[in-house]
Amino acid sequence: MHGIVSLLDHDHNQLVEEVWAELEQVFSVNGVYITPYPHFSYHVAQAYDVDKLEPILKRITSNITKFKVRTSGLGIFTGISPVLYIAVVRSLELTQLHQELWQEISTASSGVQEYYNPDQWMPHITIGFGDMSKENLSQIIPFLAERDFKWEITVNNIALIYDTGTKQELKSRFEITKEPVPGESSMEGLHSHAIPSEILEEVDRLHERVIRESNGYVFEDSTESIRQQREERMRQLMGEDEE
Repeated sequence: MHGIVSLLDHDHNQLVEEVWAELEQVFSVNGVYITPYPHFSYHVAQAYDVDKLEPILKRITSNITKFKVRTSGLGIFTGISPVLYIAVVRSLELTQLHQELWQEISTASSGVQEYYNPDQWMPHITIGFGDMSKENLSQIIPFLAERDFKWEITVNNIALIYDTGTKQELKSRFEITKEPVPGESSMEGLHSHAIPSEILEEVDRLHERVIRESNGYVFEDSTESIRQQREERMRQLMGEDEE
């Protein structure tokens, strides 16, 4: 599978790589190195038309400014092969960028993973994948529990990670070079209609409250609950529940 992502800024890239190295050294887990670039994903697909895709990514990055996203702690996608991750909070600007990417990339992709669809997207930075199990997680979670994973990350690129069949490599990276303008949205140059800021702020507050009440941990059943509550609150705020 290939993916459209934002690679982490220098400082947080280094922090994630240090955690990866620690987990490999202490717990002998290294499945995360299948994709050896600290990042969070917007879109994942079986195939991209790179000739169509790269001009789209270049145009989008040239029309927006750098912006910041926050993380809110550790989470786990449970299952036979659990995934340990750092949750990224969906801000207004991040949501607008994600929607624009999905809209524009639709004609340049096939075999799209619906998990990343805007209706259910939960941006995250993967910490452990592939060789996570309930046995080693029971040791890894206490090992990481006292660390501060509430970060503020500068988003300064959009990149294509490409699966060659033997490994995943960085195919292309497009820098976001414009600096933010005080009082203006970083997504001012996007074509799509913005979601009203008060709605996204309300949804964001709901997300943060759930994270806070769970002491910074989000598990799969919790993520589904958060998604459902987001959708319900969004409908209420948009007046869709009115008779």
